[in-house]
Amino acid sequence: MRVKRFVANNIQEAMVQVKIEMGKDAVILHTRRFKEGGFLGLFAKEFVEVTAATDNEYPVHTPPPTQREMPESKKQIIWPQVTEEKEIVQEISEIEEKLIENDLEVNLKNGSNELQDMRKLMQEMMEQIESASLNIGLNKVGEQFYHCLIDNEVEGKLAKRLTKKCLESVPLAKYEDMEFIKIQFLDNISRIIKKPKPIILPKKRKQQVLALVGPTGVGKTTTIAKLAANFALNNQKSIALITSDTYRIAAVEQLKTVGDIIGIPVEVVFTPQNMKNTIINHSDKDLIFIDTAGRSHKHALQMGELKGFLDAAEPDEIFLVLSATTKYKDMLDIVVKYEKINFNRIIFTKLDETSTYGPILNVIQKTKKYLSYVTTGQSVPDDIEIADQDKIAQLILRDGAK
Repeated sequence: MRVKRFVANNIQEAMVQVKIEMGKDAVILHTRRFKEGGFLGLFAKEFVEVTAATDNEYPVHTPPPTQREMPESKKQIIWPQVTEEKEIVQEISEIEEKLIENDLEVNLKNGSNELQDMRKLMQEMMEQIESASLNIGLNKVGEQFYHCLIDNEVEGKLAKRLTKKCLESVPLAKYEDMEFIKIQFLDNISRIIKKPKPIILPKKRKQQVLALVGPTGVGKTTTIAKLAANFALNNQKSIALITSDTYRIAAVEQLKTVGDIIGIPVEVVFTPQNMKNTIINHSDKDLIFIDTAGRSHKHALQMGELKGFLDAAEPDEIFLVLSATTKYKDMLDIVVKYEKINFNRIIFTKLDETSTYGPILNVIQKTKKYLSYVTTGQSVPDDIEIADQDKIAQLILRDGAK
């Protein structure tokens, strides 16, 4: 039996050392935390000590073939495989079982907390799997881009996949070229966001009915006013505005003000049947925009009421409006609840009021829906534009190459 003591900054580093030097069959005999350094007991640094044993010989570490030995087509940087979370979790479970089987010198009768400490260390290891696994094998440039994605609130797993995919495509001669690697990231982010799908007017005259939905406060009414004004003034289309938002007098007044300025009718409806009749009455219009009341995605009755209006309207497109300032966890909740409405496009508002743009990428990746427009202010009709996937990618990576 071979026994060896490993000292590291944390449990993750120690376990990596054990796995590399002693193999996956190594048994953990003992763990402890201790501090060293400092001055008069202050500012000491904490370390982790792991004692492991194995019945086998240490594995022979065979170095990879040099670039000179490899064929020309394969001469690119080889990025170590990133350990999958499930593999590490399984290893943790196996180690914990071994701890219990070997008792690890735990004397429960004497109140020893050795096993409890080890469980705590294992929990810390699980919490830091993402960071620990990715940091193994990434060069400085790769780590910088990965952390840029995380700082911009790109979801951890997505940031990990993006980083791995981008770096694996980098040739050896470019693996320290910051600008080249940034282009790989920008291209991959743009592919996820996809080419936007704005409102497309058919060549042959056919009425389009378009509805905007979303929670209160995301800017639906202002967005619909911008869209209506742009199509009326810039495309010379005949337009009608319909609102079912009878809960907010200010929303109705805002639309009526826009309607008066650009010369388009604004109708207020109170029931689904009223909605259907109003659309029929404006069958001569090119575009009908429907502004809906901000419904709480947590309130089933309100969501059912909204669905009733939309079923009556039978819109050609339903746009889910989300604010870029909303917390990503809340965005996910909103998206899940509004899936019952069968929205097929997304508009992000208030891009000028946030400093993190990763949630846009997360939502598009999860929903597989198309982004249509983004808004960047309150000015009607100016502060709205067709979403540009390349611009959004630039925003997400704006601090990625320093």
